[in-house]
Amino acid sequence: MSLASDATVPTVSTVTVSYSELKQSNIDLSERIVQGFGPNGLGILSVKDVPGYPALRKNLLQLAPRLAGLPEEVKRELEDAHSRYNFGWSHGKEKLESGKLDVLKGSYYANPLQDVPTSNPYEIQRYPSYCGSNIWPRNSLSELEGAFKALGSLMFEVGLMVAYHCDQYGLGGDGGHAGK
Repeated sequence: MSLASDATVPTVSTVTVSYSELKQSNIDLSERIVQGFGPNGLGILSVKDVPGYPALRKNLLQLAPRLAGLPEEVKRELEDAHSRYNFGWSHGKEKLESGKLDVLKGSYYANPLQDVPTSNPYEIQRYPSYCGSNIWPRNSLSELEGAFKALGSLMFEVGLMVAYHCDQYGLGGDGGHAGK
């Protein structure tokens, strides 16, 4: 019995755009947007050569073991059960597909743009996973907040550039050729 097949397995790869291309509002990125986000794409578009990204990433990731190594009582103060652990520290709270608690990793969640996204009590109560406030370990790891916000802000700005080019494609204007 042979497992070989004459049918070829299609391969799809991630589409990459350079930061310098994204910065140009008049460049036509429609072909790569369709390759990345279209019906045959992975739903991913990677951006290369983002200025400052490697240093910001390294700076934040170097803080991870220090955060994980904080005393348990300090980490408990960084937990937010009301937000379903979508803000602050989370370890052993998330469930795997099997239903078991994931104790092999720790996570830290925060909004890199706004410490308090809303003060509306209805929204906070109705959408605790999205409308919670950030919890920073200011007394035990003060540099985490700045490092997290710096990297998160850069990623947000790059995301806005990608969104702009997607909009241009969708509108069919300024080089976007939706009718191709």
